[in-house]
Amino acid sequence: MILQAHAIEVSLGGRRVVDGVHLHVDAGEVVALAGPNGAGKSTLLAALAGDVPAGGRVEIGGREVRAWKPVELARQRSVLPQKAMLSFPFTVGEVVAMGRAPWTGRPEAADDEDAVAEAMRLTETTGFAARPFPALSGGEQARVALARVLAQRTPVLLLDEPTAALDLRHQELVLRAVRERAAGGAAVVVVLHDLGLAAAYADRAYVLAAGRVRAEGPPREVFTGELLSDVYQHEVEVFDHPRTGRPMVVPRR
Repeated sequence: MILQAHAIEVSLGGRRVVDGVHLHVDAGEVVALAGPNGAGKSTLLAALAGDVPAGGRVEIGGREVRAWKPVELARQRSVLPQKAMLSFPFTVGEVVAMGRAPWTGRPEAADDEDAVAEAMRLTETTGFAARPFPALSGGEQARVALARVLAQRTPVLLLDEPTAALDLRHQELVLRAVRERAAGGAAVVVVLHDLGLAAAYADRAYVLAAGRVRAEGPPREVFTGELLSDVYQHEVEVFDHPRTGRPMVVPRR
């Protein structure tokens, strides 16, 4: 296993946001974190990244996250936050190239140009490489931010709602890119609100509620109408897709 988490606990503002979560991700696997607003998904992702103080233990490559120096950790895992915050007028190409910073001065730096070009190809951002990042639409900025993460070429990718600002076509594009990276051996954890996308692209899913894992396993097994109706506090129906057999999740109206 590339990524393991044992009994993760995080408290914010005096409230337990993540409560005793165990999680593991293997190389080549895409794992989705699903659940309602406030379930603790983003906080759990930040704990896996080593970006928030947490009880328990997170290991990447068999070594505890807290034992890595910051630059070493940046070579092990890349993180896509919910919002791309960048005020300075860097070009798109410059922003994507920032993903290569952890490799400066190392042999891997010889791959900088190829890594940036491949990441921009996968996210279809090559065409506006020279444009200022702040001038892009929200969806374009989201794709550039993902390109930066892909260019970093780490064995672990932690992605927080990478499809939130995207139209249907680009949601599919982004998750195909994520699956391609997993096929190359990366371990991916992705927060997704769209359960249909999670069912279509994830190998396994963790369903969270109130900071705890309510279910874990392949989407076909854990995305049940009974569980999701309870977790989301809204009646949900689950059907098998007639062609793929993957679960389709729709609210009962």
